[in-house]
Amino acid sequence: MNSSLDSWLREGIAAARAGQAERARFYLQRVVEADDHVVQAWYWLSRVVESPHEREVCLENVLALDPGHTAVQAELAALRRQRAEAQDALLSKEAIAAAIPRTDEEDLISDAAIEPLPCPYCGQSTAAQDRQCPGCGRDLYVRLPRSKDHSVYSIGLVLAWFTLANSLWLGLVVYYLKWRLSSALEASPGAVSTFQLLRALLGLEGDASAAVDLPFVPVLLVGSTAFLLSLIVTVGLYRRVPFFYWLTIAVTLLYPLAIIYRLAQGESFSLWVLILNGIFFLAVLSFAFMAHEEFVWVEKRLAAVVDKDVDSPSSLYARGRRHADQGMWARAAAHWSRAVALSPGHPDYRLALALAYINLGQPERAREHIQAALEIEPGHPQARELLDLIDR
Repeated sequence: MNSSLDSWLREGIAAARAGQAERARFYLQRVVEADDHVVQAWYWLSRVVESPHEREVCLENVLALDPGHTAVQAELAALRRQRAEAQDALLSKEAIAAAIPRTDEEDLISDAAIEPLPCPYCGQSTAAQDRQCPGCGRDLYVRLPRSKDHSVYSIGLVLAWFTLANSLWLGLVVYYLKWRLSSALEASPGAVSTFQLLRALLGLEGDASAAVDLPFVPVLLVGSTAFLLSLIVTVGLYRRVPFFYWLTIAVTLLYPLAIIYRLAQGESFSLWVLILNGIFFLAVLSFAFMAHEEFVWVEKRLAAVVDKDVDSPSSLYARGRRHADQGMWARAAAHWSRAVALSPGHPDYRLALALAYINLGQPERAREHIQAALEIEPGHPQARELLDLIDR
């Protein structure tokens, strides 16, 4: 071995003994790349590689160069045995079942089979089969949409309904202006063509002279009602209320029937208007089909556990405040307790937890966190208010 390799080997072994794995790998890998017959380099490299597979390769190379190394033989056999046991564990029924993601509901029921779940409102222990808390009597189940986030399809339904519902308002406006401003429109060819285009887009093709004189108040009343209804349905769809979803499907299916009825009555439509209406109908129908899962509501079990989608102290604090606003003081306490554990030096988290304990009827635990908050920030005004509340 030349002097360079000897120097690298000594540096690598020294780094390995000092626990500097990255530095040791750097020197030892340079040795085996230059000369793969150095037993010591392979042996010490097996101590600093990152994966069990790499360690196994290094030990195999040691035995290939020194078959009588009994310690390495035993180490390699143990490593292979561990790998075989790990593969068997991955193929076990329990591991396969554990690998399947469970819903929040399944997690809660599974936890309840081991130990009682605390009520999110009062914190009293409840069983998995309880639908109401035996302590405070509140419902432990709530109906929520299965999907938490909106997709482009549900947003598309909102926009489609808004457009469809307001076509009545626009149609009445066009008819009203056409009748009231007929003399001014006749003097302006550009205005006439614009109104004809609007009438065509709104499906109001036909003889303009057929328009009746509509008073201003009824036009405003009907138009405002249509606009208000469109807002109600829009909000309902955005909040994913199933009734408005099925209402949208019903209106969508009636839409082509209305056009067919008008054609049967002798009204005429240009080909491109029929094409646009067909595209609109198919788009809304396909969006409704794709968004169906977003309007399925399921029952979810409530418990005083920490939500899975929050992990930082600030997000835990904010989520706890939301639960507290809903009267779920035990669930809020679970979030604020986790926030205190992650950030024990933040007085606001401790005071929030103290407020939860006060509402749960545990003043002594509340006093402990108030005193801790005062040690962090003496004279905190909220701490004094909470102490007075406990004394009262």
